[in-house]
Amino acid sequence: MNFLKVSVIIVAAGSGRRFGYERNKLFYPLCGKPVLAHTLQHVFAAASVDEVIIVNAEHDHSDIVKIVEALHPAMPVKYALGGAEREDSVYNGLMAASDMTDIIMVHDGSRPLAGPEWYDNALPVMETAHAAIYAIPVKDTVKVREKAEGHGAQSVQTLDRSRLIAAQTPQIFHKNILLKAHEYAKAHHITGTDDASLVEAIGEKLVILQGDERNHKVTTMDDVPVLEFYMNGPTEHRVGSGYDVHPLIKGRKLILGGVEVPYSLGLDGHSDADVLTHAVMDALLGAAGLKDIGTYFPDSDTKFKNISSLVLLEKVRQILIENSCRIINVDVTLMAQRPKIKEYVPHMISNIANALQIDTLAVSVKATTTEHLGFVGREEGMAAQAAAMVLKYRNA
Repeated sequence: MNFLKVSVIIVAAGSGRRFGYERNKLFYPLCGKPVLAHTLQHVFAAASVDEVIIVNAEHDHSDIVKIVEALHPAMPVKYALGGAEREDSVYNGLMAASDMTDIIMVHDGSRPLAGPEWYDNALPVMETAHAAIYAIPVKDTVKVREKAEGHGAQSVQTLDRSRLIAAQTPQIFHKNILLKAHEYAKAHHITGTDDASLVEAIGEKLVILQGDERNHKVTTMDDVPVLEFYMNGPTEHRVGSGYDVHPLIKGRKLILGGVEVPYSLGLDGHSDADVLTHAVMDALLGAAGLKDIGTYFPDSDTKFKNISSLVLLEKVRQILIENSCRIINVDVTLMAQRPKIKEYVPHMISNIANALQIDTLAVSVKATTTEHLGFVGREEGMAAQAAAMVLKYRNA
């Protein structure tokens, strides 16, 4: 069957609305890298795949190209624009497929655990089949209710669980069959939640391949710990604390949380002396069970002279990824008599969240005076104290 040409369409044009992420859920960092990167690395490793077509929204295109380039695929990768509905997106991908393509495999970009074998094992089946899907038995008792919503008593019907299956992807079709199904659906205004339902509408039968519960789809945030467990085994939450202090001097800019705060004095240090960001870095490294920031970014190294602490924070994030940790949240308090920073806090939160690639809701920045006590109260310097929580993968 190696003479059959296979094109894989990756559906990646969704959004993060149900998922609760600030952008397309496929960019969410799952075990340290985007969901889509996991999905694509498996497709690119499949021996049977001749080309990949990624269907994406226009505003996501440049970031998806970066993910693809980082994976160095050996086969051609094409791109198509997503449509209003899922079937529109798949149709656009179908139109982009090579004229030489015999088999189309359609896979959700949000299923990151379908390994290369999911593609390679399906190909021999297509010698006699027109269409095939992976599926798993439904374990729960499934009932059909009278109304879509409502809390009052209503009639329900219990379905025969022994006949029910939950469809997964990739779904596999001869190209001419899938094209016929999509054109029929367009002509008759048929919609479906997967491509198999459109193929069913033209009377085609499906071969059912054995799926796996681990081929889990990212739909809501509740799916993340499930997938992380499948990928790396047991996890543990770990907490770290950080503390930093810098003297105030004339002739330096005051940088806090990556924001230049107007003031007559600035913090002295080898880098930009961003005391607030430094405390966050130490808290994260502590939570991961690693050494302090001086170990990784020593003040004796000239390449860190006047460097932005946000750049160093990005490096800390990468260090945590390499040590099998995912950042949950950070909380930092600045101790300074003056100036007031309230109006700059949202920008600081945004800077820290962007550097760590976490949601802004996972970052807290606060400030307090010391009621004129100590070196902070005498305005000789500023200090910051931070706490951070990370998820550590024990078997990674």
